[in-house]
Amino acid sequence: MLSRSTLVVTGTGRAGKLLLAAGAFRVAPLQGEMTLSFLGRIADRYGLTVRSLLSAVTEVAGQQGVVGALQGDSEVFLNAAARDRVAALCRVPQAGLRRALPAWTREEPLGPSKKRPAARLHNGVETVATWGPACPGCVAARTGRVAPARVYLAAHQRVCPRHRCWLMGVPGSGGRVVGLAGCPEVVRAQEDHRRLLRRSPVAGPAFEVAEAVTAWWWAQEWPEERLWPARLCATVPEDEDPGRWRILARGLVTYPETVAVAGMLADQTMRRRIATQVRGHLPFCLGDLPVFISELARCLERPWLTGCLTSCMDGPLFAWAHQCSKAAEVPDDDGQRLLWKVHPAHRPRPLADELAQHLQEVAGGEAAEALPLKRRRGHSRQADEAFEAGLTRARAYAAARGHLATRADTLQDGFPLGAWMTNQRMLRLGMPAWRCAALRALDPYWDTPWPTLWQRTYHQARCHVAAQGPLDARGGFPGTGLSLGEWLYLQCTRYPDLHPEQQRLLSRLGIDATAAQDARPRRRSQRAGEQEALPL
Repeated sequence: MLSRSTLVVTGTGRAGKLLLAAGAFRVAPLQGEMTLSFLGRIADRYGLTVRSLLSAVTEVAGQQGVVGALQGDSEVFLNAAARDRVAALCRVPQAGLRRALPAWTREEPLGPSKKRPAARLHNGVETVATWGPACPGCVAARTGRVAPARVYLAAHQRVCPRHRCWLMGVPGSGGRVVGLAGCPEVVRAQEDHRRLLRRSPVAGPAFEVAEAVTAWWWAQEWPEERLWPARLCATVPEDEDPGRWRILARGLVTYPETVAVAGMLADQTMRRRIATQVRGHLPFCLGDLPVFISELARCLERPWLTGCLTSCMDGPLFAWAHQCSKAAEVPDDDGQRLLWKVHPAHRPRPLADELAQHLQEVAGGEAAEALPLKRRRGHSRQADEAFEAGLTRARAYAAARGHLATRADTLQDGFPLGAWMTNQRMLRLGMPAWRCAALRALDPYWDTPWPTLWQRTYHQARCHVAAQGPLDARGGFPGTGLSLGEWLYLQCTRYPDLHPEQQRLLSRLGIDATAAQDARPRRRSQRAGEQEALPL
């Protein structure tokens, strides 16, 4: 550690003169504290602003080495020379600062010279890890002073169990501390979360998937949901806009359910039951996994959730169940990687983006037009326009044929619709909800776990039934063409091995389990029999 006499500050301003007495106060960092928060507490002891402190720490010969804009939720990275000055200023050894401050040596910003102190400010979720305000009661007990501080917080560190409060990071500010007197289940959920992390090696990625699942449910606004609105009202501050609070409090309100869902996903026994239940098939919808969704509804104490999830064919939970069903067929490393992958379209939208959109909606009219349009992260306007172009051709094709079971070489008005549909099927698990809904509105079976050829032939059979009436499986499917009749009989012979949804589709044609068992092959024509008898 540098002594007081070795700290050189050449600035002539008020900050530089005050720092000539470096080391007058000892300021210790909090465990996990953000570097800029620590500098802010040092500046408070010296009667400075954090900007003035940064300027003084990096000043050499009247030039300052600070790059970037300072905001309420910024983080700062210092090079070695600047870190030496800060260590002398707070009278804490470098080893102690490295242990306590996660970002202390994360980056080495470059100044005009490697030997000159430099600092770089970073903002936004892309460069600053998840953070939140430190509990004021714990800070006062640790430092003996009441001063705001910000710390890096993992998902299982959002609750201070001692003071029963939620530590909420708010973009552009120092965060907010929310009392949990009316929500004891949130405090208990953190205990369950930490227990899950100790017990399961996949608890971390399972919680990330569960966060995406509950955020997806949060956007649905199901009328049967009663617990979340009550929890939202119990935590809203008196001076907060309800619409803004709904955006900020999503993580807090859904936290107990997120932990419960993570426990279900991390349960290896449940994953085995899913793989066993599908019998080698991939799920068409979550209704193909009744044990899983009923157990999930029971665990969350929401019986009505079973009905909401039965018809679900997209979203993060369906993507996870789909990968879980095929995990046994994929090499272990790849299977685990895909199982816990959260596609960008399913990730919860950053709060900064949500708040910017809310501000535009509240402003309205000319004020909203004056605000810059916030581009949604992970979304491309060109990709959306290309999808709309393909959707227009798909709409025309579906209107003419009644389905989207295209061949790979299908053209629609010169557009390669078959190749486009193949790409959409490949991207389905990570597709935004609005795209899935648009294609499902044209054809509920636009993407199936069974071959597209099967679906095209099924549509031929459906058209035959619509024109000529029910099929007679016991009579050998009279009235059908040779290829269609043979295909129908083949489905009857393979009926027990078909996908459950394929069986439901065949039942619409009048072929159930009983009819399939009694089915007879399509009778050959008399001429075909005579041709076979001639060589004899």
